[in-house]
Amino acid sequence: MSATATQPLVAQVGDVPGSGAPSFLGGYPQVQKLAAGFPELLSRQWIGGSSADDALLPIGIFATLHAVRIAYEVRKSMQLAGRRPLLQELFAMLTFSFGGAILSALMLGRAQPWLESNTTVPIYAGAYLLMACAPGDLLYRFLRQTAPVSDVFLASVDGLIRGYGVTAAGVDLVRKTMQGQPVADSLVAWITVGTVLGSGGGIIDDFLQISGAWSFRVPSMLRTGPSLDVKLSFFATTGYILTTHAWSFAARAPGFPFSALLDSVLGLVPRLSEQEAHLVSGLLCSAVLGTAAHAQATAFAAAERRALEVAHRKKFDEPSRKLGDEDDHLEDSDEGSDN
Repeated sequence: MSATATQPLVAQVGDVPGSGAPSFLGGYPQVQKLAAGFPELLSRQWIGGSSADDALLPIGIFATLHAVRIAYEVRKSMQLAGRRPLLQELFAMLTFSFGGAILSALMLGRAQPWLESNTTVPIYAGAYLLMACAPGDLLYRFLRQTAPVSDVFLASVDGLIRGYGVTAAGVDLVRKTMQGQPVADSLVAWITVGTVLGSGGGIIDDFLQISGAWSFRVPSMLRTGPSLDVKLSFFATTGYILTTHAWSFAARAPGFPFSALLDSVLGLVPRLSEQEAHLVSGLLCSAVLGTAAHAQATAFAAAERRALEVAHRKKFDEPSRKLGDEDDHLEDSDEGSDN
């Protein structure tokens, strides 16, 4: 998911929109403060404020870290599977970065978010060029030397952006920005767009194998089940809808005989304001991805060691094999001369 998709869609902290009921976390002022500042934090620039007008360097801090995270993961996958031409690796990088925004915009008939920004594509492309072509492989070597700390940190940042994105730029995009259109009242659209926004790049790669030898195949998620990214995006999306009580059967299906019963069941879920739910979603996604990154970093380090051992054996076995072939050739020559 691209950081360009995470446009702040704010609500009054402490209130649950449309319900008149207090938030479950309304009595914790520090939580309210964090929730109110969360969108601004994610949009901070490297030098200056949270908008391009205030910043001397109008490049988002979290967008840059997100770009480095994706570039790092793409480079690691290429390192083990075998390097590809630079343009193919760069295309894979951009697909993983913007895949969710691309698919969700296509489904909703909206302009591509990455086309609306003058800095997004250069940031993400530049991040991969640094990761793949820096002198002495400096950036990649630094991240590998600091692993698994670097893996966990970058994954946690990715989780904050993803948790906010699937809610504010996913669910809220459909039900608020597209209000007045039939899709705005579709629970299926809310869940689908939120889930795809957070995992679209991986879904595209699963279908087309863009990070390897390109081919169209039955995606592994249909054979072995959805990936962690798909599951996490789905649960973050549905959790946001449930905790904000954004969906009401009585309001959207008043003629359905079980609307009152279903709404009473949904009412058992603790209420959160939209800003609180954005924060909670971001923190939970950050925790899950950070934990997964630690395990993945350990597995990658082991695979990397095995690959180095294999390369080392090949390096020393090849001269020995050549020497053995030469000895056999000399023996055959001696036998021929004796005869």
